[in-house]
Amino acid sequence: MKRSTYSPSRRAFAASGLTALAALGLPRLSVAALAQATRGTAVPAAVEQANITVVTDFCVAFERKDVAKAVSLLGDNCVYRVLQDRPPLVGKDKVAENITALIERGAEFKLYKTVALGPLVLNDRDDILVRAAGGTITIRLTGFFFLEDGKISEWTDYRIG
Repeated sequence: MKRSTYSPSRRAFAASGLTALAALGLPRLSVAALAQATRGTAVPAAVEQANITVVTDFCVAFERKDVAKAVSLLGDNCVYRVLQDRPPLVGKDKVAENITALIERGAEFKLYKTVALGPLVLNDRDDILVRAAGGTITIRLTGFFFLEDGKISEWTDYRIG
């Protein structure tokens, strides 16, 4: 996985991510689930690191063109919103179809920064997508991943550039 020297602080990255959540809105289920999962307790650093590992492994699967690995990290009732202004894909099968198409066309994720806030993992990345007509396009995104039981249950990408 290619890495950049661009490295915002964890606090700056989290603040920008939470600002985006407030401005753009995270699906209601995630907000409720996040509140329930973190109510009155601190999430151990080991759990946050495990969540980061799941999301990083998911992103690396794109570079390796490993559809099976990417899909294995999704929860059964996974929801994916391609961009904040698009309708969600609901269900593991629908999300898997989209992931398969992206990987088969050569999509890659270039990660810059990944942080966890309990079950919520934020990553700052470029998506390098292959156009159907040829050539590539690079899109700067922040990915918001909500994990339950070690699987990605919700994923929304926000275009930031």
